[in-house]
Amino acid sequence: MINLETLKEKVPAVFATQPSSKMSSKYSFVPTVDIMENFQREGWELSRATQMGKGMYGLHELRFRNGELPKVGDTLVEAIIRNSHNGMTTFSVSAGLHRLVCSNGLTVPTSIADRFNIRHKNFDLDEVKKLTESFASRLPKIQSSVEKMMSRELNQDEKMTFVTKAVDVRWKKGSVPASLKLETLLTPNRDDDNGNSLWQVFNVVQEKFVRGGVNYTSNSGKRTGLRGLNNIVAINEVNTKLWELAEELV
Repeated sequence: MINLETLKEKVPAVFATQPSSKMSSKYSFVPTVDIMENFQREGWELSRATQMGKGMYGLHELRFRNGELPKVGDTLVEAIIRNSHNGMTTFSVSAGLHRLVCSNGLTVPTSIADRFNIRHKNFDLDEVKKLTESFASRLPKIQSSVEKMMSRELNQDEKMTFVTKAVDVRWKKGSVPASLKLETLLTPNRDDDNGNSLWQVFNVVQEKFVRGGVNYTSNSGKRTGLRGLNNIVAINEVNTKLWELAEELV
């Protein structure tokens, strides 16, 4: 878990006491530190924190876990807070999953678990308090979706269909390198991911898309590799789109 000093150093925007001076008087400041403390009072512990940029106002993301909630298969349920103080994004609380075997963090799409948004107008902390108190009620719906993926066995044609659609999530449509062997994206990094379940296939592809490390030759003939993602927005977009593709096969 993350201590306070590390958090202040790595994610200073959590402790901002006012919005960026560029914001208008209509912009309502949502203090991330108050939200964080409210989650902690409800038994949630901060497990990960990231920020885009180094200033006091940029987009930041906090992920929390609650030890009283059961695992979903090989995965822990997380609460994800995203906020900014410069108008880059609305404040939101959504559900996430942290897969233990590879330490991958997923974001659960709103089709599976409702996302709570505040558009920096008329902010009311009581609304957030109600949310944290009822967050566990979302677990059965998330658990059901994961269990369906775990029990759905894919044949080779279905695997190839999934990964063929998935490459358009990571590369712009029409720009997928001709030398990229799609089978490489289906090759697990660890023995735990050997198998044909939709859950295993989804996680293998998701890990490669987010962490990178797949080598290929670019269309210009240069030997290169897929780079890992560090951008909060980009990671969330990849996670969500891959999940939606996987749900099409359930």
